[in-house]
Amino acid sequence: MLLQRLGVAAFVILTEPFRAVVAKMLEFQETDRPLPYIVLDHPMQNLDANGVEARARQLAAAAQRLLAGEEPNG
Repeated sequence: MLLQRLGVAAFVILTEPFRAVVAKMLEFQETDRPLPYIVLDHPMQNLDANGVEARARQLAAAAQRLLAGEEPNG
């Protein structure tokens, strides 16, 4: 949140099982702009090379949408 106040693009990266917990936590943040978050498929560990590449592509696409002002998880 401090980075946002300084004009730096900042967002949270999490996996699906943690979406509800993070959303609830972010409800209580003291800021004029909500901290956006990107939700990736779960799990993130024990992936083979193809799985890591798939998550990287998912993250890159969501980050591009977010930075373009669109819904990152859409």
